[in-house]
Amino acid sequence: MRLPTEWMPALLVSLGVAATAANAQDMVLRDLESKSPKKLSKQEATELLTGAKMSRVSGRGNVHYWSNDADGSFVVSSDNRGAGAVGAAGRPSTAPGKWHISDDGRYCVLIDWKGVPTEEWCRFILQTTDGYYGVRSDTVGTERVYKLEIKK
Repeated sequence: MRLPTEWMPALLVSLGVAATAANAQDMVLRDLESKSPKKLSKQEATELLTGAKMSRVSGRGNVHYWSNDADGSFVVSSDNRGAGAVGAAGRPSTAPGKWHISDDGRYCVLIDWKGVPTEEWCRFILQTTDGYYGVRSDTVGTERVYKLEIKK
């Protein structure tokens, strides 16, 4: 089957996003050493994340995006195109969420998904030369890191 040439730019972008997401999903803390990681303090994380537009690719391949409201709430949207999109496969959805910065400086999120278990996690935010990552522990080299797109 031959694809129309006008589809090529969109296809290449999609493949690039998927490849980048797959690579980021397999990364561990020690993989960031060459990117000069810096753990954000509680104050730095609060300043960066309040009002920030966020996005990530979940472990199952779904693209999630949201904005952190100053009152600690957000509404997350998912494209539900990944392998874990049970019941909503390919149909976008939204869910309410809450966020805060813990006393030790971790970014904490609770998402009340419809039809799947509530998602709750906390991550230290690392700033690197190529953006931001979340990590459960900033001292264990084999700890998985999670790429986060953060824009003000």
